[in-house]
Amino acid sequence: MTSTTGLAPTRPSITTTTAETEPTRPSRLRRTALAATGFLACLLPTIFTVNVSRMLLTGEYDEHRFHQATGQGLILFALWLVPLIGLLRAGWTNRRPSTALGWQHVTFVGTGIVTAAIAPGGGAPWLVGVITITGALLWLALPKRPRLRTTVQIHPVLAPVALIGCAVLTPYVVDQLAAQNAVTGGHHAENPHLFDMAWMSACLVVLGVLGAILPVARHLVGWLAACTVAVGAAGLCFGEDTTWSLLVLGTGILAGAMSFLSRRTRSTLASR
Repeated sequence: MTSTTGLAPTRPSITTTTAETEPTRPSRLRRTALAATGFLACLLPTIFTVNVSRMLLTGEYDEHRFHQATGQGLILFALWLVPLIGLLRAGWTNRRPSTALGWQHVTFVGTGIVTAAIAPGGGAPWLVGVITITGALLWLALPKRPRLRTTVQIHPVLAPVALIGCAVLTPYVVDQLAAQNAVTGGHHAENPHLFDMAWMSACLVVLGVLGAILPVARHLVGWLAACTVAVGAAGLCFGEDTTWSLLVLGTGILAGAMSFLSRRTRSTLASR
């Protein structure tokens, strides 16, 4: 005799495993494409970083140490290489790169295109062309690309900091581009250091503005802060104009302090 309990039959529970929640690994073809395009995109900045580091350590072209440490060297290469590595890491694990990372890479390439169009001497357009093409190939190889469309919201503290960065660096960008265009021969004509300095500074200006207006990219103000501190310190160490170097250094310190306070405020509000 069958007894009934009046209870509905229980359904087997469905357990979501860790493997199901984690992103799947890209296909072998996709990973091959990522490896190939990543190698092409990262090859030049890696070679340049190693070579310029060697120059700094050995004192080669010691009259250009300021350029080697900043716009013609290590800072520009960091602005170039770090977004590429971030895109590759996200793509290799089948994750979508962040909107901020996408804008960081677009900013580097975009400011390079604009500054090379204004000061095309010394082969700058060719270099920027290679950077643009290899970067575009990497984006095509990504299984998921960054979403660049996002909410715009001006930060009340970081926006004034970004404006100060614009006021300090924009005249320098204009001056360096004009100086590069005025060069008719010599080392700067063959190796456009002045263009590089303008490119680096323009990139920092745009990153600061993006951090001030995009909630998902607030940390980009940190790039403005860290790099301007480095540029100002390098200027003081390597004999650049003292007043200008202190002004840039002070801008970086202010941007860093405001960025830190902004993060602390967000963390405090989120914990309540």
